[in-house]
Amino acid sequence: MAVADPLLAITLTRLPSPEVQLAALGVVKALANFLESPIIMVLHASTALSGWGPSRRALSRFVVLLACSLTVLFLLLSWPSIHRWLTDRVYSLVPAVAAATRVPLLLMCLWPAVIAWRRIHQGRLIIQGRGKFMGLASLFRVAAFAAALAVGYHFQLAGASLGALALMVGLLVEAGLVFYWTHQAALPETEPSQALPTDLPGVSAYYAPLALTMLFMWGGRAALIAVLARAQDSELALAAWSASWGFVILIANLSRMVQQLVIKYSRQVPVSRLLGLGLAAGGLCSLLLTLLGHTAWGHSLLALLIGGDPHLLAAAQAVVAYSLAVPMLVAAQNVLQGFCIVAGRNAWVNGAGLVGVVVTLALAGWGVDQGWPGASVGAGAVALGLAAEVSLLSSFRPWRFA
Repeated sequence: MAVADPLLAITLTRLPSPEVQLAALGVVKALANFLESPIIMVLHASTALSGWGPSRRALSRFVVLLACSLTVLFLLLSWPSIHRWLTDRVYSLVPAVAAATRVPLLLMCLWPAVIAWRRIHQGRLIIQGRGKFMGLASLFRVAAFAAALAVGYHFQLAGASLGALALMVGLLVEAGLVFYWTHQAALPETEPSQALPTDLPGVSAYYAPLALTMLFMWGGRAALIAVLARAQDSELALAAWSASWGFVILIANLSRMVQQLVIKYSRQVPVSRLLGLGLAAGGLCSLLLTLLGHTAWGHSLLALLIGGDPHLLAAAQAVVAYSLAVPMLVAAQNVLQGFCIVAGRNAWVNGAGLVGVVVTLALAGWGVDQGWPGASVGAGAVALGLAAEVSLLSSFRPWRFA
């Protein structure tokens, strides 16, 4: 799924006003991810609760209410007075970038709801033992997304609007397929070994710490964009961040699904094997990122993907260079979070995530105040924030309770 960001960079850097459009789309995606954040952990909750009918039905009602609320909030961002306050006061965007965010915000208003629909059914596919269909649906998502980009590029649509439209098309295709394949097999009915929530208040209490973790993390990333927008090279910083951070996440996210394996197999597989799996996956991904950032062919590939703007390319290379440890840290984060979730220590996940966000924003603000390049500051701050979060989660030793 993370292939989307590099494809966006490839396309938008070859359309008119690439820095403006990339910067605008970066802001819109940050807001979309922030409003998506409360439902990201629906996948984890669905994996944990969908094997028991009463819990599954309560979770479904909860997710519908949450998705509707987030859709209304997303629509409000396009309201003229709120949009002006957001782009002028919160993000301090130059007029061209601020204007380019309006249509993409409208195009992505259903983003949280469709994400919620997809993730609750992805959890059910995992329960059914049919996780391969998640990967297959993602391939169709990438194909639909790429096709939408190609059509929009042919008609020379505005880059930020094209990016938002293509993202929605790909997501709708994937969510529809996941929904269809989930209903091709029956869900197991397993008597839970421990008490599970069976009503809305119970699910809300169970889910709140998980939602808050993602809210802090993606809220922090949205706030990070506001910090980078105040850098001396703000337009370049936002454009470079939007263009290059996707490459980092593309590689780092290859290890993210180890969390689902930890949740599903923590009581069947030795802890050392699960920890080793996470370290191996993260180490391999960090090696791939190192090859991209520190070899001649890696630099050539990045130049080919991002385009011919030398300033944008230099800033993007710096982001990759400062992010070499991010895949390893993401793998460790997800393994440790998985053990916390299995042990019912969701508040630990929440607290460690908050610490990581605070460290990231504090370091980014300090770096911007020093006058350093904004995109490089953002990459370094995220890496150090992840390191702080992983260190705190490790100190809890959550595998003892899983």
